[in-house]
Amino acid sequence: MKAPDRLESDKQAVDDQVLVMRGQGRSFGRIAEAVGLTRASQANAAFNRALRRRPAKEMAAIRSEENSRLDRLAASVRSDGSQSEADLERRLGVVEKLRARLMRD
Repeated sequence: MKAPDRLESDKQAVDDQVLVMRGQGRSFGRIAEAVGLTRASQANAAFNRALRRRPAKEMAAIRSEENSRLDRLAASVRSDGSQSEADLERRLGVVEKLRARLMRD
């Protein structure tokens, strides 16, 4: 196996591991720590890459599950009365960015 092929294979293995861990309900931050990534956003990117390699029916099921998680996260953010309006808007904006990435083709 050529070095670039091995690197791509290793990357796909990490992506697949991230997808499994997210399916178990882990946060992207915890997943990043577990697989050696430096940021939660990298785990989210890996999740989305792995998602897009799945067959259409499986992809739809995973997207539905993840949308439900994001709905629960948004509800939790809205119910947290301890944050400022600016923090509320910022956190809800992050949820919507995650949702947009999830639904992108």
